[in-house]
Amino acid sequence: MATLLDDLKYSFKTGGVLTQFIYANVGVFLALTIIRLFGFFFKANTLAAVMPWISANSGWEVMLYKPWTAITYMFVHEGFWHILFNMVLLYFSGRIFADLLGGKRFTAVYFMGGIAGFLVYFISYNVFPVFNGASIPIIGASASIMAILVAIATYNPNLELRLILLGNVKLKYIAIFFVATDILFLDQGGNVGGKLAHIGGALYGFLYSTSLKKGNDWSGLFYTVTDFFRDLVAPKPKMKVASSKPGYKARHYHTESKQEKENQIRIDEILDKISRSGYDSLTKEEKQFLFNNAKK
Repeated sequence: MATLLDDLKYSFKTGGVLTQFIYANVGVFLALTIIRLFGFFFKANTLAAVMPWISANSGWEVMLYKPWTAITYMFVHEGFWHILFNMVLLYFSGRIFADLLGGKRFTAVYFMGGIAGFLVYFISYNVFPVFNGASIPIIGASASIMAILVAIATYNPNLELRLILLGNVKLKYIAIFFVATDILFLDQGGNVGGKLAHIGGALYGFLYSTSLKKGNDWSGLFYTVTDFFRDLVAPKPKMKVASSKPGYKARHYHTESKQEKENQIRIDEILDKISRSGYDSLTKEEKQFLFNNAKK
């Protein structure tokens, strides 16, 4: 048992951000499963007592007192098929995203896509008469995953994936299929709130990559905000060297060394090769180069 735990810890530390996010989702799922089973044996609905503290909600009164749930909801799953489908899609879309755009951007898009999905869901339930201002909870990583999928499909739309029974399919068509399904069947099959969140996440992913291709990386804003809150709670050093340049910290994320610029040029060349000939055309060394830079 100790060896298994050691292996999991090592895999978590060395597997990159995609592995860490999958572990986080699965870890929350297992914790909730244990809580549910505990309630089963003692005839208590323990899960019902926990879920309101980690699931987001369309009711503004609920969100006013539990704003953190706009973050926690994107790591929460209840059903086995729910988390299995989400983690499979996260793995395949996230692996491509992290290889091509890096782990830092993956983290930013996961969180911001999830928040965008929640906002579309929240606003829709409080604006459109069909929902009558209902207070409905929402959970799942789907909005974040849709943001990842659509973002990488927008950034490199002609990248081909080999799918069982279908053969080679361009990434843009896979993304269009998922988005179109949510839009066209929004009023059918239930889970309207989830589909609205998917659309919000997809919209963010599209806008993010569109902006990125123009040279504007919204990830910088994400890390500026997270660094601000981290500094609020982090212990202050007794001595520190202050920069004479105002706003230095906010711009630090965008500062690139000569080596980073050279790496980016190499990455762009590899991306061009992928666009022309597909991912499988890369050499082992080129794939390793992308993998190593994705961890940074």
